[in-house]
Amino acid sequence: MKIASFIVCFVFSSFAKAHEGHDHAGGVGYVITTATETGAEGHRYVTVPGWGAMPEGKNIGALHGDLTLDKAGNVYVATIGGPGVVKFDRFGKFVRTLKNGLNGMHSLTTVEEKGKEFIWGSQTGKSRAVKFDLEGNVVTTLPNEKTGELEGGMNGLTETLVGPSGDVYFFMGYGSKKIHRLKSDGTLVKTYGGAGTGKDQFTACHGAAIDLRYDEPRFLVCDRDGRRMMHLTMDLEWIGLYGPQPLRRPADVDVQGDLAVVGDIEGRLVLMDKDGKIVSALLDNPNKKQWATNGVPAKDLHDSAFSAPHGVKFGPQGQLFCTEYSKVGRVIALYPLK
Repeated sequence: MKIASFIVCFVFSSFAKAHEGHDHAGGVGYVITTATETGAEGHRYVTVPGWGAMPEGKNIGALHGDLTLDKAGNVYVATIGGPGVVKFDRFGKFVRTLKNGLNGMHSLTTVEEKGKEFIWGSQTGKSRAVKFDLEGNVVTTLPNEKTGELEGGMNGLTETLVGPSGDVYFFMGYGSKKIHRLKSDGTLVKTYGGAGTGKDQFTACHGAAIDLRYDEPRFLVCDRDGRRMMHLTMDLEWIGLYGPQPLRRPADVDVQGDLAVVGDIEGRLVLMDKDGKIVSALLDNPNKKQWATNGVPAKDLHDSAFSAPHGVKFGPQGQLFCTEYSKVGRVIALYPLK
């Protein structure tokens, strides 16, 4: 089996290869140290040793957030405190930390406006969404004076997305379980949802993505604690459930080509096709005690298994990048095998 040419030298230049299912005695600590093959036939990946290592062996810091990429393939990782948003190049080498004031971004998403890239972040602790440039300069915060009163308030914002029309959507996964649609100037357009387990309800609309695999763009929403995923129109109208039920608490999702990648916080990533069928499970952790917790110590983490996937994005060549919910702080890169 051959690895895509753009990673051959990088992955295997100085690290031994390990196969899925092998026990890595002593754990791996803050970064992946061995390459592990994972996934089903036709959808196999390999972890990238050393990806996301910090200078002088430092820890990136506790993670309870997301990551995003720019057009050049650089990766931006949100931390709870400490450095805030950390930038790595496309090979996983530390570049720098963005300007201060960007701590605690629960979600990150990149947008382009008039040829310039910006990042929107859900700054949960400050109950706001923040738009900043790739240097970390804050450009916009929402809600603003034009927004008015939001049903359920802004406590518990977990996801911010920008639709094709430029409207901004707030997903209140830790709060009211509602979704708010705002115009780009902050004016409220619509509020949808609420707490519950039925149609038009959420237990935790935790993460979401814009799904372009169908005739019209739509939202693919992770109802994490309901263990299900659902499609909504861009006008926030119910389309239907997506994928098998129940899932293992889907926390985040991204879509590329015909596939969606879902971060099940209970110890795995899964790839799902357009029909919602799971076609591959990646780094599935058999130890349920390590699922959905940020308390696994570094010595007990393993190269061959996730603990608590939280944020996930596709890379431009089909790579997968994942941040875990973890006090240790671990960013995992998986590159596709060809």
